[in-house]
Amino acid sequence: MIDHIIGILVHKSPVNAVVETAMGLAFELQIPISTFEALPAEGQACKIYTHMHLAQDDLRLFGFASPAERELYQQLNRISGVGPKSALSIISTLPIPTFVKAIEREESALLTKVPGIGMKSAQRLIIELKGKLRHLMDYAEPGQLGVEEDKVTEVENALQTLGFSPKDVRRELSLMGEEAQAQATEQLIKEVIRRLYQRSR
Repeated sequence: MIDHIIGILVHKSPVNAVVETAMGLAFELQIPISTFEALPAEGQACKIYTHMHLAQDDLRLFGFASPAERELYQQLNRISGVGPKSALSIISTLPIPTFVKAIEREESALLTKVPGIGMKSAQRLIIELKGKLRHLMDYAEPGQLGVEEDKVTEVENALQTLGFSPKDVRRELSLMGEEAQAQATEQLIKEVIRRLYQRSR
């Protein structure tokens, strides 16, 4: 199993990349658009997390900008009817925080905006993945949380004094997104406590 590749980015496009390692080997990888956007300019050093796909006579190497992207791809591939093409399409179309929130909130209409994903496929994704992807929100950048960083810090500090993990608090705020932004800090603290207690049951 090749976990990741470090080398010089020889070529990149929205669908694939070629990385040449110090050993002189050049690997071609299929990538989602989100990885393409995160890659440096051609000729620069890069690190790509990989997944090797083997099915009958089909052997392909897929590349991802982060462990979270790769894990989501692997989770999607385990679902019946979702192959490599659909998995890449999902990651290319929806940022990870948006996808996870759509799964948790059962927003099948949002999932159908992904090319190749119809209503039945969207409902299957929700059934198969709900509750299994929340930890991927830990990889979200502050700007992707949908909540002002000052408010996030204030809620985290308040709940940390009550014994809650800052990581768990941030995860719940990420899942709430715009809903959290609209609430006053005191209301938000109460709502996060309620949600964390529900998770622990």
